[in-house]
Amino acid sequence: MSYLKGFPSRPEGSVFGDRFQYDTLVFQYEHEIRYTVKEINRPNTPPVRICSNPECLTIHCATGSVPEKYCTQCGQPLDQQSPLLQLEEADTNRFLTLQPVIDLHMVHPNIHPPVATFQQDIFGGIRYCLVTPYSKDLPYKPEISKVLEWGVQLAHGLDYLQVKGIVLGEELDQSSIGVAEGKVVWRNFSSARILPILTDREKINNVRWLALAMYSWMTGKTTYSLDPYLPPVLNDLFQKALEGEGFTSTAEFANQVSLAKSAGLVRLNLDYQVGRRTHPGKVRVSNEDSLLSIELSSMHQGIIQPIGLFAIADGMGGHANGELASRLVIDTIAQIAAFELVKIQNPLFEEFDDWIKKTLQSANQAVYEARQTAGNDMGSTLVVGLIVGSQAYLGHLGDSRIYLVNKGSIQQLTTDHSLVQQLVFLGKISQEEARFHPQRNIIYRSLGEKPEADADYFNQTLFPNDRLLFCSDGLTNIIDDQKILQIIMEASSAQAACDRLIEEANSTGGEDNISAIIVEVLSF
Repeated sequence: MSYLKGFPSRPEGSVFGDRFQYDTLVFQYEHEIRYTVKEINRPNTPPVRICSNPECLTIHCATGSVPEKYCTQCGQPLDQQSPLLQLEEADTNRFLTLQPVIDLHMVHPNIHPPVATFQQDIFGGIRYCLVTPYSKDLPYKPEISKVLEWGVQLAHGLDYLQVKGIVLGEELDQSSIGVAEGKVVWRNFSSARILPILTDREKINNVRWLALAMYSWMTGKTTYSLDPYLPPVLNDLFQKALEGEGFTSTAEFANQVSLAKSAGLVRLNLDYQVGRRTHPGKVRVSNEDSLLSIELSSMHQGIIQPIGLFAIADGMGGHANGELASRLVIDTIAQIAAFELVKIQNPLFEEFDDWIKKTLQSANQAVYEARQTAGNDMGSTLVVGLIVGSQAYLGHLGDSRIYLVNKGSIQQLTTDHSLVQQLVFLGKISQEEARFHPQRNIIYRSLGEKPEADADYFNQTLFPNDRLLFCSDGLTNIIDDQKILQIIMEASSAQAACDRLIEEANSTGGEDNISAIIVEVLSF
């Protein structure tokens, strides 16, 4: 016997409610203890039985004084041995609402109904007990094919629950579903309600609950958003169930899940196709732009995890000083990456936002110290992105830019820290006029001017066929966004797009250094 804050567990061999005998102690908390138990055969109490068919394994709780001999689901004989059961013991009566569920006498292959509730006065206090068929928790992040298989089974069980008038809880509770002998089952009905008639709203909510559980198993997320790793057909299915009109028919939902399963859908692998190019332009002799492109990938259980680190720095302060500033920025970032990207590849690493901020601040410190030592006004713009799978962690300072290009559209993700952009905000000039304004090169934020960089940080989810464009103002001051979009969409590859952008900028004047990195997300 063990004690935990006045709530001791039962000794081995104990009998609960004169009907169930101690088998093992599963776990013990301050207000709850769980055991596995075996049923004691009693002459006047028909026992719990399980179907002997391994493809069925339906639990049968007796409804009368004479025990069933055959499974009402598949017709096979019931096992003569009682199945392993679980007994939950609590110091408060949390199981009061479950007796009506027990009285429904549910019998379905994918439902583990509550078997019995009772209370006992033991160790000087009341113990409240709930007995259910034994099942295990779901495994962490199962394969999509397994989730789809479970989804069909649970949808059939959900249809049975709806016929019985059972409405599930309003919030996702993973403990409501378990696995027994490789079969998924509904098992926790503590938050369920029984209604005489289910409206369409209740049916839609029931299916929504199941869809959210499936989506969570596949993605690890508890709220819905389009997921880059899911095939489009599954994103469409979950979007309809969770954000759209929903499914009033569990049979229709089960059919849609079955179709997805038959298509052999698996979690998508993502990878990157990268193009990069920098050019001094046609007017300037030197190139004060510096760029960085590092790509890594790892594979675990057939899943590729790509990682990319990309940056463009546009130096300022005159020929030599500008070159030095941008090189310091890129060298600092590259040195940090050389030591730390292996750590970032660890699946347990989650501090990507902090990493990009610390790395940018380190680059700023390098330029700031060089500026103080030299006593000049060197500085640099910077756009930097750490891309991990489908997530881009981005930082920005100055008037270099990051664009998102997809589905024939282009979106500027960064906002220039420049005088002309302020004039655009104030309505003094148009965006087009800003491109040709005589003071378009004046910026009010840059790396190196202060001990702490006043940078913008943001994240962007990327989907297959999305492209991120990192570029210096030597490109965007000459080519408008729609022309950039046209060139990228018509190019045969990310590298071909970069080459074509540089050529177009030079053919239009090439007045400044020109740099571009394009990262295209691929799926397979």
